[in-house]
Amino acid sequence: MTASLTKDRPRDAHLRFQDFVASRPDEEKWELIDGRFIMQAQPNIDHQLIAGNLDRLLNDALERFGADRVAVQNPAIDLRPTVDNHTYVPDVAVLDSSEIVPGLNIMQTCYLAAEIISANDRRKPSGAAREKIAIKVENYEALPACEVILLIEQASFDVTVAVREGDLWVRHRLTSLDERVVLPTIGLDCALADLYARTSLMRARKAPAQ
Repeated sequence: MTASLTKDRPRDAHLRFQDFVASRPDEEKWELIDGRFIMQAQPNIDHQLIAGNLDRLLNDALERFGADRVAVQNPAIDLRPTVDNHTYVPDVAVLDSSEIVPGLNIMQTCYLAAEIISANDRRKPSGAAREKIAIKVENYEALPACEVILLIEQASFDVTVAVREGDLWVRHRLTSLDERVVLPTIGLDCALADLYARTSLMRARKAPAQ
């Protein structure tokens, strides 16, 4: 279930949001979407397995690639100055290692944003005309540094890969386990099956027929 608080004044939204989040328990996950404070539901085990798989695959790829970047689960990304009144917490993001300092809680941008999609992501926030995930994707695309957006369905083998090519975003949908997720700017080349390793979906697929 997704909780939502009343929309704040635009000029105060980010400061008040940061103060509010600081007052909440660490295990709670809040986002600022169009000036509203929205708490995310506790992810299920499959969701967490997919996030862990992707985090590991990305960091292994980045290390081989020699990039000064790191994959992190659940970082807060403040979209200002590109997009005001929005702070997101992607399930996994690739960040600039050189910008990470002790005590830092919020980053200003990311190179890759990955969202593991559940039913909550397809709901419309209070007062919004579009689904939450549609709002987030549009605003990730607006970030100048963002190169890749991954949308990973947690309930089916279904991944959408969006890659920035100049001023355009090119999308590919992958649904076969042997298809490859190839991200040249990140150094990642893995099978779709690798993202779903050890999930209930994979175990059900491997289970012998009765």
